[in-house]
Amino acid sequence: MTTSPRVIVAVGGPKADYPAIDWALQYAPAVPAEIELVHVVDLSWRTNPAPFAEAALLAAEEQVRDLAARASDRSGLVVHSSVALGRAVDLLVERGEGAHLIVLGTHHAKHPDRPRPNTLAARIAGRSSVSAVVVPHRTAPGQGIVVGVDDSITSAAPLAFAASEADRLGEDLTVVHSWNAPRPWTDQDIPAWPAQEEDEERRMLAECVAGLAGSYPDLQVHSEVVFGRASEVLYDLALGARMLVVGSHGRHGFEKAWLGSTSEDLVLSAPTTIAVIR
Repeated sequence: MTTSPRVIVAVGGPKADYPAIDWALQYAPAVPAEIELVHVVDLSWRTNPAPFAEAALLAAEEQVRDLAARASDRSGLVVHSSVALGRAVDLLVERGEGAHLIVLGTHHAKHPDRPRPNTLAARIAGRSSVSAVVVPHRTAPGQGIVVGVDDSITSAAPLAFAASEADRLGEDLTVVHSWNAPRPWTDQDIPAWPAQEEDEERRMLAECVAGLAGSYPDLQVHSEVVFGRASEVLYDLALGARMLVVGSHGRHGFEKAWLGSTSEDLVLSAPTTIAVIR
């Protein structure tokens, strides 16, 4: 007996994760996949009396079960619910093993002018063995899908995901490659960087997008080579986008916890919905 793929949605509290749930409800039919809402009662930060832990667990089970039922009623999808007691990062990473995708919300900032970094989402996305999507609590409506690429080999998976999403949503796809060069520590004028270097970067980007037209004939694809630090370039472009897609190094063992500085910086700031693709 085969089981359906699952999209795991980490839920942290009332209303905090509605954007993440909404995103999963829109995405799951395309897989197709069932959805599982997972809440962790994280009491690991101090010693708690057993009755308190039990009461918290029972209350969370009732709330998440109700949340799943309402999500299923309005979408017609199969939505499961589960609650666990322990360390949130460890349990969510474990629950995500074998899933199609894990979806993470971000915390609502009480002071919008002082947003806090999405450290929990970054830790889970960094350790997860599957791709993760981080959905900000509140984002202004955006247009287009932006994907950052390095080269045709390591960028194949994020590019495929971004193209599929752009085609499904009827959005334009912008494929971005940023490159940088060391700057000497001097006040003196220095020669411009050789033009052939940028030409090489453009050739690499052309190789990355070469097969998209055949797979998605109706997809509007824009290619951009931008000089600058990758996280800064992608952040600026993501501000007006519907989604930003980036890759992950996907190392094994201890290094599996390493997203890479660019992906980690972007997840921490979450200028829009971000997909980190393994």
